[in-house]
Amino acid sequence: MAELFGKVPPNNKDAEQALLGSILIRNNALEEVQYILDKNDFYVISNQNIWDAIIKLKNKSPGINVDIVTLTDFLAELGTLEICGGVNYIASLTNSVSAINATYYAQIIRNNSLKRQLLELAVTLSDKAFDMSEDVKKSIDDIDMKLTAMSLNIGTDSYIPSGNILYRVLDDIHDKMAGKKASGLMSNFSKLDFYLGGFKPTDLIIIGARPSVGKSALALSIVHNMAFRNTNPVKIGFFSLEMSGDIIMERLLSREASINSSVLRNGKLSPEQDSVIMQAASRMYDKAANLLIQDTPNISLLEIKAQSRRMVREEHVQLIVIDYLQLIEVDDSDLRKRARHEQVSEISKSIKNLARELKIPLICLAQVNREAGKEREPILADLKESGSIEQDADVVLLLDDEQKRINADKNKDEQIDPENTDVKIKVIVAKQRNGSTGAFNLLFRSKYVSFLDYEDN
Repeated sequence: MAELFGKVPPNNKDAEQALLGSILIRNNALEEVQYILDKNDFYVISNQNIWDAIIKLKNKSPGINVDIVTLTDFLAELGTLEICGGVNYIASLTNSVSAINATYYAQIIRNNSLKRQLLELAVTLSDKAFDMSEDVKKSIDDIDMKLTAMSLNIGTDSYIPSGNILYRVLDDIHDKMAGKKASGLMSNFSKLDFYLGGFKPTDLIIIGARPSVGKSALALSIVHNMAFRNTNPVKIGFFSLEMSGDIIMERLLSREASINSSVLRNGKLSPEQDSVIMQAASRMYDKAANLLIQDTPNISLLEIKAQSRRMVREEHVQLIVIDYLQLIEVDDSDLRKRARHEQVSEISKSIKNLARELKIPLICLAQVNREAGKEREPILADLKESGSIEQDADVVLLLDDEQKRINADKNKDEQIDPENTDVKIKVIVAKQRNGSTGAFNLLFRSKYVSFLDYEDN
C-alpha cells in the first residue's frame, strides 16, 4: 500500500507510545480507551503486541495493576517480550507522558487508523474497477458498506472480550434505571411498547397481514406517533414501494387533522375543515424534517441498502421502515433466475444484516398467505414466499381482523360502510427473540386510515 501511494501510511508513533505509557502509569486509563481502539488501530507492530498483551492480562486477572513489572513478566510468559522491544522499550513508554490525556492519544491513533483504512479501501476500489468479472452494483454496495461502517465507527474485523460487553450492558441497565435512557424507540402505542419495550437497535421487526387488513396504516400510524407527535421526535426513513409520497402525506395529514381521508382525496372541504387542515399542516411542517420518504416503486435491494446507509450517515436517521418486503427486487442476475422464495430469503437476510450494520431498528412489512385470516388467525408459517422471514426477524407482529371473519359467516349480505367503521384489530406478537409473545388489540379508524390504542371499555 505504501509503495502504491509513494508515502508512509498515516500514523503517529508518539501517540501510540504515550497511550501505552498512560495505561502503565494509570490503570483507569485503559477503561477510558478500551472501547475506542482495537489492536489493529496501532501502526507499530510492537505496540500492537503490547496493547494485545495488556488486554489479555486484564481479562485473565481483572484485579491486577498493569505496570512495567507485571506487563514485562506477562510478555515473557507469552514469549513475545523481545518482539515488543524488550524491557528497555517497555520502560521507556512511561517517559514524559501525561496520564490524563489517554483519550486524546487514543483519538489520534484511531483517526490515523481510519485514514489507513481509507487508503486500503481505495486500493480495493481500484482492484474492483479493473476486475471485469466483478458486478459493478455489487462492488459499489461492498464499498458503501465498508465506508458506512467506518463513518459509524464500527469495527468489522475484531472480536470483543465478553467482559467488555458485560460492563457495557451493566452501564446500559443503570442508565435505564436512572431514566437517562429508554430501552428502545417508543411507538407511543401503549400495549405495543409494553410488549416490546420499544424498538431495539439492530432488531428486524416484521409486520405481517393479508391485503387490506391495515399493515401500511399501522406502519404510518407508528411513523406519525414517533416523528410528528412525539415530544422527543425520532428521525425516520420510509421506503414505500406501493404508495406514492403524496398518498403517504395525505394519510398522515388525515390522522393529524382527524379529517376523513376521502374528503381530502376529493377536495370537498368546508371552510372550517380547510382551516383545521391548514393548522394541522403547519404543525406537521415544523417536524417534517423527521420523515424522509423514498417512494420509487420496485426499488432494488442494493438501492435500499445504499440509501439507508446515506440516511443514517448524513441525516442521522434512527429508524427505517420498508413497505413492503415482497415488492423488493433483487439485483443479482443469477439470483433473479431462481424461484421467488429463494429471492425473498436473500432479501430477508440482507435486511436483517442491514439493521445490524446500521445499529438501528428496521420495520419491514410483509404479506401473509391469502388463506390466513379467512377461517383462522394468521400464524408465523403464513408469511408469504419464505420461511427465512420468520427465521431472520427478531419480532413478528401479525394483524388479524377477527370481526371481519365473524361478519363474513353471520352477515354475508350486510353492507358495511368501510370509511365510517371503527374496527378492533388483533395484534399478535407471534415472535419476540428477546421477550414474550402474546396478543393485544388496536382500534383501526377506517375514515382516517389509522390506528389508535384500543380501550376495552
